[in-house]
Amino acid sequence: MDLQVIDLTPASESQQQRTLDEVKDFATTDMDRGGPERWTYRMLQEPALTEELVRLSTPQTLGTVDAATLQPCRTWHYRSQDRYVVEEWALPGGTWTYAAVFDGHMNYDTVEHISAALGPYVKDSLAAAMRSRPSPTALPAIVSGILKHALAYIDSALVSDFLAIFPSTEPEELRKLDPSRIRQLLNESHLWVANVGDCVAVLGQKDSAGKWRGTVINSIHNGSNPGELERIRLSRADERCVDPSRHPVYASVRRLLRCFVSSGHAAIGDAWLKLPAIYAELVFKHLDADWFSAEVMEPHIPRIRTPPYLSSTPDVYHIQLQNEGPVASPRLLILCSDGLSDLYDGYSFDEMAEEWTQVVGKELDSKPGPKAGRANLALALLREAIGGADTQLVSRNLTVEMEERWMDDTTIVVQRLS
Repeated sequence: MDLQVIDLTPASESQQQRTLDEVKDFATTDMDRGGPERWTYRMLQEPALTEELVRLSTPQTLGTVDAATLQPCRTWHYRSQDRYVVEEWALPGGTWTYAAVFDGHMNYDTVEHISAALGPYVKDSLAAAMRSRPSPTALPAIVSGILKHALAYIDSALVSDFLAIFPSTEPEELRKLDPSRIRQLLNESHLWVANVGDCVAVLGQKDSAGKWRGTVINSIHNGSNPGELERIRLSRADERCVDPSRHPVYASVRRLLRCFVSSGHAAIGDAWLKLPAIYAELVFKHLDADWFSAEVMEPHIPRIRTPPYLSSTPDVYHIQLQNEGPVASPRLLILCSDGLSDLYDGYSFDEMAEEWTQVVGKELDSKPGPKAGRANLALALLREAIGGADTQLVSRNLTVEMEERWMDDTTIVVQRLS
């Protein structure tokens, strides 16, 4: 038997040095999990660090609005479910700015549908309303009503499309359906659920002393909001809706399926908590999906007694911005998915609002003139959230070699209001 011999020439000193140079910027991290596992990441220095952040977050600017979105884990299974839309609409009487953030909920199809469908519906409704030349005093209520109706309409269409799959909505007819047929109907009809309940809106304004102040202007619809828990108790006084750990019935499900229900009382989708329990018992448990199982759902089916437990009616807030003196005080609006608030663990929402507004305000103030260039305010806030001046932390968050996501989808829209 002939043996083939490979002669390997020892590496030269310069070759060894090049090899060492190729790995000198790599390090390992436990991603603050405290376990034995370690993942490799690459240390980046400026300007490469900022260039990588820009590449991954694709910041964009339209008119007075800056936006950026980040999910550095690039594997297909964990690709970003966040979406945002920024548009300028020429409507009767003037130009309107539409800026929206959509926090995807377990899958991508529903958030794609909602982000594509909501804007045109609102735009058409606004155009029709503005053609009637409403009075300035009537406009806030008209716009609020349009927003409420638009979201409720889209949610109703989702549920209606689901119900249209089945030959009958009568419970006894549903019982006659073969489970294999139910699976076929469900998985061929592509039913998805999306939740937009815990995005955050912050109004920032510079006070008379020149300091930026931020205020959360929406209610956070999730089980960690004490107001939500109290509302549920009062609305379901005859039910055991709140378990000993002070979570509502659907938040107890959330504790088991962390990504399934992340809203308190307002949600687009989550139809199994809006329909009679028989749909959960006979239909939804046959979904072929890795994020939902009969074993998790079945213990909670008996607690679905008086649906709906979730509403698709949004809270709509109208704030009349007051101009004090001859020069309007600078203002800005920050919209973000809950990925940003997750990066500020330990902060209250009021503290987050102050921190975010000061970061954005500082960046805005540092670009005083047109020749200084246009800063992307969303990108500045994103950079601060993932490490700021700590290049090691930013490098780790952008380049760590993990097959699972290490941070939530994070999307930010910042609009200059004045």
